[in-house]
Amino acid sequence: MKKIAILLSGILFFAACGSKDKKQELADLKSQEKEIQAKIAQLEKEVGKPTEQAAAKVIAVTVSPLVAQTFQHFVEAQGNVVAENTVLVSPQTGGVILSLPVVAGQSVSKGQLIATLDNNILKESLEEVRQQLSLAKTIYTKQKALWDQQIGTEVQYLSAKSNMESLEKRIVTLKAQLGLSRVTAPIAGTIELVRQKAGEMGAPGVPIVQIVNLGNLKIAAKIADSYVGTVKQGDEISIKFPDLNKELKARISLVSKIVNPLTRTFDIEARIPNAGGELKPNLLAVININDTSKKNAIVISENIIQKTEKGNLVYVAVEENGKKVARARQVTIGLTYNGQAEISEGLKAGDAIITQGFQDLVDGTAISF
Repeated sequence: MKKIAILLSGILFFAACGSKDKKQELADLKSQEKEIQAKIAQLEKEVGKPTEQAAAKVIAVTVSPLVAQTFQHFVEAQGNVVAENTVLVSPQTGGVILSLPVVAGQSVSKGQLIATLDNNILKESLEEVRQQLSLAKTIYTKQKALWDQQIGTEVQYLSAKSNMESLEKRIVTLKAQLGLSRVTAPIAGTIELVRQKAGEMGAPGVPIVQIVNLGNLKIAAKIADSYVGTVKQGDEISIKFPDLNKELKARISLVSKIVNPLTRTFDIEARIPNAGGELKPNLLAVININDTSKKNAIVISENIIQKTEKGNLVYVAVEENGKKVARARQVTIGLTYNGQAEISEGLKAGDAIITQGFQDLVDGTAISF
């Protein structure tokens, strides 16, 4: 019985000690909770006031006042130089080429002799017909004299007359054919290519030479069909020739009415001067077409626009309570070209745009300039 009493006393002692330890543990946890909540509140306070922290630091920036200006947008395309007058010269009749008195690179005038074809057969035919005509004229003269005296028949007279006139027409035809044996330049220009040589057979449709007139040149280019409504005849274009380090202005002379279904492009052309003779057919050109021009536009450099989750931001300098601070403006971008952006909303003329030092700014940062 005594042993049982001792055992019960031990159990009660340990139970009392265990209860005391749990109460102490609970008290410790509550104390830690207060410390954690105080720390959280402090951190939330610090994080929730970025502008106050920013205001404590002054950042040097560069400011530029916004001035309304004309914004121009250009469509860029590649083109090449085309000679408007390029002719492949071929004879209108067949024959062996007897002479070819021109060489590649030679300048020729309109009507200048390019080649001569063998015409001996035609000459012989012409001489034969001339003899026949001489006899026909004699017969006609005699028949006419007899007919005037009411001698002979009308049929004999008309037959002699018809034969004479037929031979006269034949001579005209042979002379024209003889003229075709002389191949002449249809335009003034430069002999670009000689395709045949003396001794070879010339034939209609087979070119002997190619003539190019470098005085009448044009630029030809293909434009994406997305610009079909903005690119128009008469629009000014800027043309750069990378190989010549040369640039000139021109106006569109032709806009195709058809869109190529395979390339989804349409053709344009512009006539260009070539006073110095530097431009050559097939020379590469870079074309810029002014498809949009807006006056009194707000234009800024694309480099100062910051893209964020909130949208496109630009920092402007303002004065608040006698202090200079940076304010973030959300802007709407219109067209862009050559590093410049048109701003349709968010900025106005007179705003002081921060152009340097904006990378380290947040809304409300104290600044100096």
